[in-house]
Amino acid sequence: MSDDPFSIPSTPLEQSEKARRAGDETFRLLVDSVQDYAIFMLNPAGIIMTWNTGAQHIKGYTTSEIIGQHFSKFYSREAREGGWPERELEIASSMGRFADEGWRVKKDGTTFWASVVITALRDGSGNIRGFSKVTRDLTERKMLEQRTQELNRELKVQMAQLRESRTQLELRTMELQRISAQLVRVQDEERRRIARELHDDLGQQLIALKMKLDTSEQFTAREEAENLIDGALSKVRNLSYVLHPPLLDESGLLAALHLFFDGLRKRGSVQITFDYKPVSFARMTSDLENCIFRVIQEAITNVQRHAASPDARVELHQQTDRVLVRIRDFGKGMPLGAKDGNVSAPLGVGISGMRERVNQLGGELNVFRAEPGTLVEAALPLFQ
Repeated sequence: MSDDPFSIPSTPLEQSEKARRAGDETFRLLVDSVQDYAIFMLNPAGIIMTWNTGAQHIKGYTTSEIIGQHFSKFYSREAREGGWPERELEIASSMGRFADEGWRVKKDGTTFWASVVITALRDGSGNIRGFSKVTRDLTERKMLEQRTQELNRELKVQMAQLRESRTQLELRTMELQRISAQLVRVQDEERRRIARELHDDLGQQLIALKMKLDTSEQFTAREEAENLIDGALSKVRNLSYVLHPPLLDESGLLAALHLFFDGLRKRGSVQITFDYKPVSFARMTSDLENCIFRVIQEAITNVQRHAASPDARVELHQQTDRVLVRIRDFGKGMPLGAKDGNVSAPLGVGISGMRERVNQLGGELNVFRAEPGTLVEAALPLFQ
């Protein structure tokens, strides 16, 4: 009640209207105080009727500059010519609401990425009274999205380049392995050829010369020449065997190894203990038998030259899908600082040659320091 005794009391309708006006003012103040969103009203034709502080902040127009203008001012020339602003109002009228994201134009002509929501406003009879339009500046988010997309594209390009480089590297590696394998085969064929020539040609000539000397009448000179020829024949046979033992092709790996070890025992250089399994050791491919023989031969040569070991043990085990080779000596071992693996230079070119042969057949060779001595291990697949 009023304190004035002469005042006329307000009717319930007047009180309701007063409360409504107060609520509208409160709402207007609330909308006007929003800084991050442009919130304004359009009439049914798209003319701007209200303008809040956030709209001025985002779009750059003051209230006096923009009230009464068509909202298409915020769109690009192409969009205006295409009638897109009017189309947005049509969609909002028919659907009740329109939401979109796209480039909009500020007062100074610069563009920003806007999130737009247009809502149709209807009276109690369902007639369009206008539209509310809420716009938010999402340019920073859009720039981050575009930068992310650019980085993803760059990453995809770099990944494709990396895959291409890796493919090229694999192709080059395969080509190098093919050439290396071909070189090993050429070397082996050359060894065979030289061995045959030494044995068949030079050896036969020395034998013929010895037979001729046997018929000579000068005994002293003949005996001296025969001794020289015997020594030369022995060296030719040894050299021919080292280059390529004939038994390796004719009778297989075991026969060639037995003959090789017998020769070492007769010369008294190194005594070999040879263990192989199974007893019925099956023949393998020529390349595999040749590789195993060369690995054992090179390892035993290293024992003779460097290990100072009077004996060595050779193990050859043929399993279901692979063959294992172990050569162990009991000498002074590898020099300090030498190690197996990629650093093979301290172990000498012989180890590198053995490893290359084994790798060409898909196997693996390792060298270990033993207590005492050195252990060479190779594992090769039986089936290529």
